[in-house]
Amino acid sequence: MKNSPRIYLVGVEPEGVDPHRPPLSGLLQKTCLVIGGKRHIDPLRDQMGSETEFLPITANIPEVIERLKRFLKADKAEENAIVLATGDPLYYGIGTPITKDLPPESLVIIPATTLVQRAFSLLREPWDKVRVGSLHSKKDSPAIVPGRWAFYTGGPHGPADVCSLIFAKKFLIRNMSVLEEIGMEGERVRHFDRIDSENELPKDIKPLNMVVLTIEGAANHGS
Repeated sequence: MKNSPRIYLVGVEPEGVDPHRPPLSGLLQKTCLVIGGKRHIDPLRDQMGSETEFLPITANIPEVIERLKRFLKADKAEENAIVLATGDPLYYGIGTPITKDLPPESLVIIPATTLVQRAFSLLREPWDKVRVGSLHSKKDSPAIVPGRWAFYTGGPHGPADVCSLIFAKKFLIRNMSVLEEIGMEGERVRHFDRIDSENELPKDIKPLNMVVLTIEGAANHGS
């Protein structure tokens, strides 16, 4: 019986892809389709054959799903497709829509460390009771309640968008950290004891960032 084509959802550490180490080192020779963010797939272009197809992920999730469906329908034995995503593909990542629309028996999922884990390691703070939200999609806007939070943001304006979302609920922001370019050369962590307006945030926040903060109820305004 021939081997069925497989789609590998491979988590990537923030430092970037390493084609010379597992799992990629064992997959690339049989891979005909590579999907991922530009910074993930560009380092692989020189490692792959001229017939390898590269599809960047932007705001084109339906296109990505459709291309993967065509890959499976072609049913070429012993060929792989790879989808690259930062951290765990199933944790606020591309893996969620893929697992909804593609047969599970066609998927192999290999997670890496999540950005939330990396963020709290930098903060030297336990995160087992932290709530996590994402602003990557308005339809998935988190239900804001008091507590310790970590947010995946949507670019340099992401921290301000997080603050606006919280202030709209009449809550307060305390003990806020903006973590930029985690694991990369430009890594930076900035702390703010309190934020009373999104205009208090610095204007030079880098596009790749996360926010960790504490949300307090308005009744604590005098604290």
